[in-house]
Formats: sequence, structure tokens, C-alpha cells
Amino acid sequence: MLIHQIFDHIQDFDTNKKCLIYGKIQLTYGEFIQNVDELAYQLGTHIKKGDKILVKLVNPVSQLLYFFGILKVGGACVFIDSSTSEEVCIELMERHNINLYIDENFQLSTEVVSEFPKINQEDLFLGALSSGSTGTPKLIWRDHQSWSRGFPIQSKTFTISGLDTLYLVSSLVYTANLNACLHVFSEGGTVVMASHSLPRTWLKDMMNHDISAIFMVPANYRILLKVMKSSLPQVTSIVTAGAKIDQETVQKLVEKFPQAKIYEYYGASELGHVSYSTAEDLLLNPESVGKAFPGVILTIEDDCIWAQSPYLAPDYRPKATVGDLGRIDADGYLYLLGRKQGLINAGGIKVIPEQVEKVLLQCPGIADVVVGGIDDSIRGQKVCAWIVKKSKTLMSGDIIEFCRRKMRPHYCPSKIIFIDEIPLNKSGKIDRMGLKRQLQ
Repeated sequence: MLIHQIFDHIQDFDTNKKCLIYGKIQLTYGEFIQNVDELAYQLGTHIKKGDKILVKLVNPVSQLLYFFGILKVGGACVFIDSSTSEEVCIELMERHNINLYIDENFQLSTEVVSEFPKINQEDLFLGALSSGSTGTPKLIWRDHQSWSRGFPIQSKTFTISGLDTLYLVSSLVYTANLNACLHVFSEGGTVVMASHSLPRTWLKDMMNHDISAIFMVPANYRILLKVMKSSLPQVTSIVTAGAKIDQETVQKLVEKFPQAKIYEYYGASELGHVSYSTAEDLLLNPESVGKAFPGVILTIEDDCIWAQSPYLAPDYRPKATVGDLGRIDADGYLYLLGRKQGLINAGGIKVIPEQVEKVLLQCPGIADVVVGGIDDSIRGQKVCAWIVKKSKTLMSGDIIEFCRRKMRPHYCPSKIIFIDEIPLNKSGKIDRMGLKRQLQ
């Protein structure tokens, strides 16, 4: 199936069924496809097959309408956050040969095309922006088949069907959100997108729209759980990705969503879905990211995780790695040990930040922590820990003493910085580069 053909079997759905809800905006399947068609006929005068289009829009409804319109005329869409400066947008367009820029000021032609080009499974439809470890933006191009092949598997694995109403928080710029949205559309379900950042409004939405499925990053689940006073038994599927979820949060999700099946998946823009865990897996093997996603073959080569699957981006087939370090145990469970490019070289000793974080979280008085390497004129790099206190009396000396007892000298943080909270980027992931920029 081509991504834009999600709505071609519209006759199999109830055209009066709600397709997309965002605040006061509610579109039925019939209304959505009509709007896409009208837009595509106009976009066809701006775009030819194979063109790459940068889209910077605030409203997710507009984002999706333009997305499907662009695909219908044979273009490939690149979503970028609305807060991105014009300077960065221009740089991206030049670097990646992007043909058109659509923002709030974009003017559609009054002319229309008479027909649309033929689209193939191998044609590109999406450019996923990834900052990687260096913060330098790169684009991972996806073709139609690399996503559409996964939708039936996602339905079965995450128990999603056309009867579900999915709740999404945060931007469609985050490709995991976009994937979840398109997946539910392919099933004929309903997608509700949060129109506010306050978790109390999310709860109100979930009750008002009878939400049965949720996709969020772990950080959003944690802040949602803080405001929940009672359970939501109508929710039957909870999926999380983007960062490792902690065992305490899983236990709270089990309590507050008693009828829900809970899943975590590990993936990447380059690789698609790699592995997944159930709630039982997460509670019994909390350090693992589960077993191989259906259709995926995992191997460990030179300590890195390699994936072979039908979900890989075209430039990464037939087998690829994103440099994540890992191991697979005798039962087939995959464990992430850190990012090869994120290793800290402290005087020739390779330090994995995630392993230091794991030890620091055992220190009394620490609520949360991020570890990274910062420049050092003598050793090249030194270990820095950004720490959120659980106890106000916690001092740097307490942490240093704890580390000396628990870790080898080179692994102990040389610099400790106390912060009020861990900063997140627009995708809900830890903004490690932002923390380092604060030191400049």
C-alpha cells in the first residue's frame, strides 16, 4: 500500500466517522479526503513528482492535509518544527536540495492540475530530520513500502484496530507520532491530538473522546500519571517509545490503566521498529528493550546492534546499524548499552554515559540524571553529570563519595551540575546538546 492510498479504501469506512480531532476541529473521513483532494489539485501546479518539500506549519490538521496532498502529487514531505529559524530552514533546503518551502505565508496557486502522477512503492514520501549525536541535522529518506509494510504488524503487535481512538501528544515532526497517526488511519480509526501542553487537558480529552489507545514518550506518561486521581478502564492499548521507560512508571501505568496492554518499542528513523516489550517483559526485564520486532533479524557485531528487516529506510538496506551498543541474552532479549558515537573518551578510557546514569540513579537523594562528555584540555573529555535532586540536602560531595565507592575513577563525574529538571526537545527526548550548550 502507498501511504497516500490509506484513504483509497474510504468506501470501506463510514465516511461520516470522525477521522481527526484537534481541539474544536473535527474532520470526518469524507471531509478529510475531500480537503486533501482539493489541496492536491492546487499543489500539483507547484510540485512535480520527486520534489522534496519543507513544511513548517503549526496546526497538525494543516500539517496532515498538506502531507497527504504532497504525497498525492508525488512529492516527499519534510516536517520541521514551527520554532525553527528561517536561517536553519534555508540552510536545510540548500544542503538537501529541497525544492519548495511551505509555511504559514505560503500562497496556493489558483490553477489546478488535471491528473496526478503514478506513484510506486519505491518512491520517497518522507524525509525524517535527525540530529544524531552531533546536533548537525541530517535527513533520512523513507519510501512508501518501508512504513506501509509495518502497519499490519503494528496492528497485531500493539492490539490496534479500526475501532480504536488514539491519543497523541506533541508534534507530528516527531516521526514516531506521525507513524502512529498514519497507522490508525490505515485501520479506519480515529486520531485525537492534544491541543494543549497541560496534562489535565489530556485527561479531559481522554474522557470526552473515549480514548482507547495512547502513544507517548515516557516523559509524557510520567507527567500524565502525576495528575491522574482515578483509573481509565476504557484504554486498551498503551505504546511508548523514544526513550527507555522506567519500571516505576510501568507499574503505575498498570495500576491506572487496568484494561490496557502496555508496550514499549525501540526503533530509529533509519531502521524503523527494531524490538518491543510487553508490560510483563518490562517488569521482569526492566533493563531490556525486548525481543526483535516481528520480521526483524538482530545481530551484534563489534558490540553494535545490527538490524535486517523490511522496515529499513532505502539507504540502509539490507542491513544497518545506527551505532547503538548492545547485547542479546540467551532468551533473545536485547539490551542497549549506549551510543557508540556518544562514548566519552576520558584520557583514553571509553565511558558509556548510560551506564554511569544507571549507577547514579542508585544514589540516595538523586531524582534524575543525565551524563555526557564535555571538553577537557588535558584528558580530551571529562564526565559531566546534570542532576535533579530528590533531597534538598544532597551535595556534590555526597555524590562524589558515592561514585568513588561504586565506580572506577575514570567513570566518576568530574563535574556535577544541579538542575531543576531534565530539559526535553520537541520530541520529548532528553536535550543533551542543549545541556552542553549551556556550558558555553
